[in-house]
Amino acid sequence: MKIAILGGTGSIGEGFALRWAGEHEITVCSREADKAVKAADEYKDMLLDKGLSCSAIGGCTNDMGIRDSDVVVLSVPYNGVISLLKSLIPHFNDQIVISLVVPMKKNEWFEYTPPKQGSAALEIKDILPKTVKVVSAYHNISAKKLANLELRLDYDVVVCGDDEKAKRTVMKLTEEIKTLHPLDGGGLSSSYMIESLTPFLINLAIRNGFSDLGVKFV
Repeated sequence: MKIAILGGTGSIGEGFALRWAGEHEITVCSREADKAVKAADEYKDMLLDKGLSCSAIGGCTNDMGIRDSDVVVLSVPYNGVISLLKSLIPHFNDQIVISLVVPMKKNEWFEYTPPKQGSAALEIKDILPKTVKVVSAYHNISAKKLANLELRLDYDVVVCGDDEKAKRTVMKLTEEIKTLHPLDGGGLSSSYMIESLTPFLINLAIRNGFSDLGVKFV
């Protein structure tokens, strides 16, 4: 499967690239091609140094990465994702788009600030062509832990989407990251409940002296 990671040079993008590179063709995407290529080469070296398999990792601009991909991962901040996607609309066709995006702001504490659609996932669906299948997931996974290949991530991942085939694809990708447990969260309209957990977990960590909190349902 060809997976393009928008924001692939960031910490959460790095984690997905490293975790999926053994089975899939990964494209690290950025506005700047040189930056994307440099990051992709670094990820490849990291995997080879650990003696891990690497199917393929390359880097390119966002538009080039999207064109040939089966899955596009949106690992970019909310304040830039809408303008970015609007500029890339001509390059989308029928890809699965995974939204990790959480709209929030910090006053005294972090606060969930959804758009009028009710969630970032629904806003993204409104912007993209109808043929694109938007799925929301991975909002509450620690970027630091995801990029640490020595760790087994004992977290649950709630996956929301309206297209059942696309949702199953994302759940299967989740299962490929050892000890992550995908859970069917229903339709895309349920995404606001999972997105809103992110600022809650950050505030909880700050108040109680924790770090890198995740979610597990027991």
